[in-house]
Amino acid sequence: MKVRPLAFCLSLLLSACETFAPVRREPVLPGRTSPLGTALLFKLALDSGRIADATALLASSDGTPLLAEQRYELFPDIERLGRLVARLPVTFTRTDTLGTTATVWLEIDYRQTLRFALLRRDSLWAITALERIPWNRPPVPVFPTTAE
Repeated sequence: MKVRPLAFCLSLLLSACETFAPVRREPVLPGRTSPLGTALLFKLALDSGRIADATALLASSDGTPLLAEQRYELFPDIERLGRLVARLPVTFTRTDTLGTTATVWLEIDYRQTLRFALLRRDSLWAITALERIPWNRPPVPVFPTTAE
């Protein structure tokens, strides 16, 4: 009589292990063909100190690439962002896509979040707005910067 409850509990325990097993997902490669890939490509450019490549991923609100003068003006802001988040691991990602627009959140080292607003143009994604959200503080816009 005691064998049946023991066997039942053992089978229940073994089947529950499959329920709580981590879900394996395919890795997302950095690239401009997906919103998350574009955000990861931006983070990769910051990690390696390639500020010019990071600013090349930025675009105006209608999706047109920024002029060289506009990218040059953003260099100090992007360099500062790079010093804050470079070489820190991405601990969480979230993507919200609606047609040709997307919002991507990259959590950096459990402490701060980068929120990207992206727009698809000609099958490539470009960053139209970028915000750094420090832990327990209000968001700080990085691009476009607020006019003073």
